[in-house]
Amino acid sequence: MSAFVEIDQQQIAALGRDFRLMADEVPVAVSRAINRTLTAINTEASVQVRKHYALKATRVKKNFKVYKSTKNNLSGRWFSKGRPVGLLQFGSQQRPQGVSVKVLTSGSRKIVYGSFIQIPRRTRTGKAIRSGPQVFWRAKVGGVRVDRYDIHRLEGPRIEDALAKNEVQIALKKKNDETLQARLEAEANYILLKAKT
Repeated sequence: MSAFVEIDQQQIAALGRDFRLMADEVPVAVSRAINRTLTAINTEASVQVRKHYALKATRVKKNFKVYKSTKNNLSGRWFSKGRPVGLLQFGSQQRPQGVSVKVLTSGSRKIVYGSFIQIPRRTRTGKAIRSGPQVFWRAKVGGVRVDRYDIHRLEGPRIEDALAKNEVQIALKKKNDETLQARLEAEANYILLKAKT
């Protein structure tokens, strides 16, 4: 999932004409506007994801990456990439029957029967699972957990699954369009005001 923020040559020419900016001032205003827009998209994407999944903003934003614009490169990029989120991040609580989690913001808590929270160790093949506590499940035989079987890390949905939803895409595009236009005007006015002082 990604979003590009770019300015075409017509917009650049219009900015210089409408605000009477010098040629070397236009790239500065444009670059600043793009970067402010990327910041706004980053925040809006986190808000939209958390409307669907019961995750903390800090966890959601771990998947986000921003490539900022410079006055020599008038384009910027925001994107999100990551694996399915471990169930531990969904407000997990250990219960006698298993681990209780809340995955969907609009949903209720559910127990994953037979699961448990544990700091992972290496599997029998020597492969490290992941550091820090996680929610796991181990196969049972006749209702009894068998220690010689490997444990399996339990995961929820990907953050990118929420970002791919149509209503989220619409919200992000709206935020991009509104913010970019507003910031272009604000940055141009700032340069003009600074030149007068």
